[in-house]
Amino acid sequence: MKISELFYSLQGEGKRTGYPSFFIRTNFCNLRCTFSGGNLCDTAYTSWFPEKEDNKEDISVQEIINEYSKYKNSDVVITGGEPALQSTELYELCSDLKSGFKNIFITLETNGTIYGKFAKNINLASISPKLKSSVPLDTKYEQFHSLKRINEESLRKFQKDSENGIYDIQWKFVITEEKDIEEILELQQLIGFRNKDIFLMSEGITKEQLNKKRKMVSELCKKHQMNYTDRLQIILWGNKRRT
Repeated sequence: MKISELFYSLQGEGKRTGYPSFFIRTNFCNLRCTFSGGNLCDTAYTSWFPEKEDNKEDISVQEIINEYSKYKNSDVVITGGEPALQSTELYELCSDLKSGFKNIFITLETNGTIYGKFAKNINLASISPKLKSSVPLDTKYEQFHSLKRINEESLRKFQKDSENGIYDIQWKFVITEEKDIEEILELQQLIGFRNKDIFLMSEGITKEQLNKKRKMVSELCKKHQMNYTDRLQIILWGNKRRT
């Protein structure tokens, strides 16, 4: 698989915040987020700059599993970039992890644009659809990002699986300003996900940026009966790679 980094840390976002987890970060993404506040995504080295020398190269599924086996924990977080770009390899990885470790819990973090059979072997689908505020305006990526950021068919498949009890799900949205909630509510009507599975998170890659938006996001959660999630990794370590 094309891997950016492998590391052991704590889950920083969503339902399993604080859980010790082994992170498998894949390289490359099919989107190019630039948020309206000016930040690129917090893992731009896997999306905007995947050819950076400090990204790992191809690593076999077995090598990844061998690295995971060094840690006495049950959680695995497969993230990116966009892991679903490597659909075949992702299916193999999830299948082998499930068959090799009895108590393993696999979270897949994805933008939700690509659905595949890999989904049948995860425990939690963490879907983070990209809102209009993520469009990289005035760049060569603006048009394709705008066209590809939401795949309704794929999102419905993830939601249907969760309704059928195949895995748990969370819908995690980056909030740049209050009006973002309008787009989230529209998407909720289209896809049918429940408020109890929605997590709102401040956009920001520094503690200071998160602090400025935290109250606003908290008030949105209270008003719409949605869940608040912080970004524990930035609070603890800053916007640093965890290799």
